[in-house]
Amino acid sequence: MKFVNQVVQNYVGNTHITAVKMKQPARVFIAVLLAVLIAVNPVQTNAEQEPYQTPQIVSEAAVLMDAKTGQVLYQKNMHTQMYPASITKILTVLLGIENGRLQDKVTMSREAVFSITRGSSHIALTDGEEITLEQALYAAMLPSANDASNGIAEHISGSIEDFAVLMNKRAREAGAINSNFVNPHGLHDEEHVSTAYDMAMITRAALRNDTFRQIFGTVRYTIPPTNKQPEARDLWSEHRMLTTNRFYYEGVIGGKTGYTSVSQNTLVTAAKRGDRELIAVVMKSQAYGVYTDTIALFDYGFEQFTEASFVPAEMIKPSRGRGDTQLVADILNQNKDTVFTRLIHNSISPADVSVDYRLVNKSQNQPPDLQLSIRLKTAGNLQYADLGSVYLFNFDMPQEGKSRPAWLGYIVMAFKVLLYTILGIIALLFMLRWCIRTHRMLKHKRIRA
Repeated sequence: MKFVNQVVQNYVGNTHITAVKMKQPARVFIAVLLAVLIAVNPVQTNAEQEPYQTPQIVSEAAVLMDAKTGQVLYQKNMHTQMYPASITKILTVLLGIENGRLQDKVTMSREAVFSITRGSSHIALTDGEEITLEQALYAAMLPSANDASNGIAEHISGSIEDFAVLMNKRAREAGAINSNFVNPHGLHDEEHVSTAYDMAMITRAALRNDTFRQIFGTVRYTIPPTNKQPEARDLWSEHRMLTTNRFYYEGVIGGKTGYTSVSQNTLVTAAKRGDRELIAVVMKSQAYGVYTDTIALFDYGFEQFTEASFVPAEMIKPSRGRGDTQLVADILNQNKDTVFTRLIHNSISPADVSVDYRLVNKSQNQPPDLQLSIRLKTAGNLQYADLGSVYLFNFDMPQEGKSRPAWLGYIVMAFKVLLYTILGIIALLFMLRWCIRTHRMLKHKRIRA
């Protein structure tokens, strides 16, 4: 067939020479023959040669994450520290929800209102103005109000500095270990940094909260008149994929924009189709690149991956010769019904997934658990090779020679105390009985004497 193609190509290349010499019927016959040959062996397109392609991302950093498992499907410089700008407010809103009540009164201080950079986003709150915490949360998320973010921080922690401590603590709990937050709004500070991966992990933690989900996906919200403002404030989301325009994307459930002149554009977006929920984070992008990159990431994640299930007990064969072989086998047997799922690229077989393991000692008083590391046997460019980890608990009692769990020790101690108390009472009764009998005998002897 390659020979036929070459003949066709040669013919096409020489048509301009021979056409003038052919009669009309001959030209018609050749044209029909060429059409049949092309239909039988069509010219391959780039898409057919490469049916699967990774997203072409222009942003300097990006990550696509499965919200359910934390599995990374795509990454570009995802652990590189950058300036997050206003996507910081995802963490601020989450902390406001977790540590306050929506109907709490937030009283704006002069510091909260006037410490923000001139010209940055705000909703014109003023010193002494009162709004609810719920209103402040919507203001921070939708129009990215920096004054409202400061109000949230002061209400929750008393000061912006103390709130930053809380931010870093909560970020680490969410699995964001390469971030450092110094303010609740994300206005530029050399020490205020995060990564695409960390922001995805923070968003993943936030999406577990139903109130956050509601705020995250709201397009419009109204703050009624306050003690300082006689007019209502209409707030609109700045995320263009939530509203009907050229960047609208089916399935988007929420998102947060960010921008400073130093950070450039940053964007966090979550989308859901069926049972699959994905988080896309892009950082340091020009103009609308954050949206085109996010769309490319979601298309990749929703269209090119299939969920596969795995049973650890069937995948792991404990290594012979290792001293922990029996212990590993016992843990696997305890978790023989455990199943975990991962998203596998359509070009990759689930058989290409491998699992390694290590024992994790929780404490000296408890038996070790088993942590599984999941990855692709052969790393390729169509899927991120590290598929995350799975934790298998060991429910067995400690083996002989190891310390008992603390709770069991308390029970044993209580039993011993009770036993010794009963024995003491019995001994005391015997002594008392002996004393009474002795006293009676002595009394009887004196009477007889």
